[in-house]
Amino acid sequence: MVFFGRGGQGAVTAAQIMALAAVGKGLYALAYPEFGPERRGAPVRSYLAISNEPIEVREPIERPNISIVFGPDLLRVNPEIPERTRDYIIVNSRRYETVEPYLRGFGGGIVHINAYDLSTKYLGRAIVNTAMLGALLKVFDALTVDDVANAVLRVFGGKLGKANAELIRVAYNEARVIR
Repeated sequence: MVFFGRGGQGAVTAAQIMALAAVGKGLYALAYPEFGPERRGAPVRSYLAISNEPIEVREPIERPNISIVFGPDLLRVNPEIPERTRDYIIVNSRRYETVEPYLRGFGGGIVHINAYDLSTKYLGRAIVNTAMLGALLKVFDALTVDDVANAVLRVFGGKLGKANAELIRVAYNEARVIR
């Protein structure tokens, strides 16, 4: 998997949470980021490998099974996402119509979510990472919503952990599988 975000959106944290949930379920996992200029708003990629076998390779994932795109502008900045992704693209935008032109040639599945509004409602800020994890779980069945919600509770704890765990559950139910 590859998480495409911008600094401050939580793409690196999202990959780490999924890795923690996978390890908690007895799987092997490796999450590692790739940064450009380290500043808020700069494009960020975070890679996540989950397997039943030990993971020996730590290099960029060029042909991910799943790409998780934290904002519609990232499809414009990274036009290669649809051609490199094998199975699913999970995309955040307020309206699907804004991202649909970038995804026309993609032959795999698409999951759409308005993570901006959901995260603002549940967290008070548009930090979309846990909402994106809820959407991801619509098509990634190696982990359950409870597995990931429990990992979020361990990472954030307290009131923030509970709000993010609830956001995962809501986002899972709100995400639309387009195809």
